[in-house]
Amino acid sequence: MKQLQHMEQTELLWTRWQHDQDKQARDALVVAHLPLVHKVVYKMSSGWHAAINFDDLISMGTLGLIEAIERFDRARGYEFATFATWRIRGAVLDGLRSLDWVPRSLRSKAKEIEAAYATLEHELLRSALDEEVAERLNMPLPEFRQALHELSVSPLVSLDNVLRSDESGNDVLVSDAIIDPNAPLPETSIERSMVQDVLTKVLERLPEKERMVILLHYYEDFSFKDIAEVLGLSGSRVSQLHTKAIYRLRGALSRLKLELRS
Repeated sequence: MKQLQHMEQTELLWTRWQHDQDKQARDALVVAHLPLVHKVVYKMSSGWHAAINFDDLISMGTLGLIEAIERFDRARGYEFATFATWRIRGAVLDGLRSLDWVPRSLRSKAKEIEAAYATLEHELLRSALDEEVAERLNMPLPEFRQALHELSVSPLVSLDNVLRSDESGNDVLVSDAIIDPNAPLPETSIERSMVQDVLTKVLERLPEKERMVILLHYYEDFSFKDIAEVLGLSGSRVSQLHTKAIYRLRGALSRLKLELRS
């Protein structure tokens, strides 16, 4: 009964906002959906070790929520939570980029590693070994592994990175391209289908532990601490496995984007 009343109240708020532009109704919708902001921000930041104030991330995410409420069109037939999640993630990432807290050298190193994974795994048609990637980068193996460690303890590497923008100007994230195929999608396209195919193939050939980290973290919402307990590994090891897996995925996507442009 209470749930029904809550749904009716929410529906009334949407009507007041979208039909009458009642700002009090909009503000009430923001308050009602703040738990979604906390959920998205917590999931995004669960693997980050850098000193980022959680309240600042919530503020960034709330701006995304407000934008989602103002842009949401119920006539398109998809769930508000799905649409809002995109906006919240995008707002957090935009806010972090504006702070410019990631050293330029680390950004450069990340791009080089991503490119090496993309080229090697396209050539080999399998997951590249650490030794192979290090050799391609003309980097001693210990130095390469140290670089992975530096990247794994920064919030630079994430499936929450923006892959592209759709025709409506909405950000499409890497993680949106590999979500559960049974989940409701706002829209489908040939390009998204191609991205899913590439990611599925890359996921299938990931080393077992890397694949488990990705599946548990992004499909099952496990924190890195939980994954460490399940796999019997240290938290830092899980973080490094996550970093390597993400660069394999991002490398494959980078190559796909080049092919789409050619």
